[in-house]
Amino acid sequence: MSTIISFVSQKGGVGKTTSAVNLATAFAFGGYSVLLVDLDPQSSVKFSMGIKKRISLGTKELFLELDVPISDLTEQTEQDNLSFIFSNIESIRSEKKVFKLASDETVLQKRLQPILNQYDFIILDAPASTNNMAVNAIYCSDLIVLPLQCESLAIKSLKRFLISFTELQQRLTGKDLRLAGILLTMYDRDIEVHRKVSQQVYKALSDSIFDTIIPRNEAIIEASALGKSVITYQLNSIGATAYIRLMNELVDKFSLR
Repeated sequence: MSTIISFVSQKGGVGKTTSAVNLATAFAFGGYSVLLVDLDPQSSVKFSMGIKKRISLGTKELFLELDVPISDLTEQTEQDNLSFIFSNIESIRSEKKVFKLASDETVLQKRLQPILNQYDFIILDAPASTNNMAVNAIYCSDLIVLPLQCESLAIKSLKRFLISFTELQQRLTGKDLRLAGILLTMYDRDIEVHRKVSQQVYKALSDSIFDTIIPRNEAIIEASALGKSVITYQLNSIGATAYIRLMNELVDKFSLR
């Protein structure tokens, strides 16, 4: 049975997609079978993996064409054990249609149900929002990861998300939403504001923060620009090591073996 892990955030630019791509790759390198689903209309996963071709079947059909099998939406890549459903929501009209249908927070859960025995992990890259698609991702997830960049607006963004998350938990009666943890990203201990923000977050929410911290790392930046994961680009980099450490932390903390 698949473990579904979603990466969610109300704010863009916090390393959400980068972390989803690299955790998925880490699991695949570890011998697990993985499906990475891009729910973001910006198609960030596609660009992060260097895919330039037009995607004919993807997230749009996942929500709008319920009779299309998941297997028809899935793309294989050169990476062993790793498959993708890329976002192909290319117009505002399509986006509005998807968001309207996604007002039912159970749509994605129902769509993924038939393939839960085909993968060890399904990783969801949700939009940087708490819109209907993000709620669908949260609703069907076993574990929810919240990336947080250590910058000046981080605390405000974190508070807003946690309020929204609490409200969502209250609305979805009978559904236990499980926040796996807050993942500090793009951290540079030589930058004073990074140190101060991380201290504030640890002081308020120490039990909810991953031990693993994703550093500001040149290899991660270069890999993303080249359309690769940092693990395939430079396995011995501190960035790749951090994502492998995150994988192991999740596996150990939540007994995912």
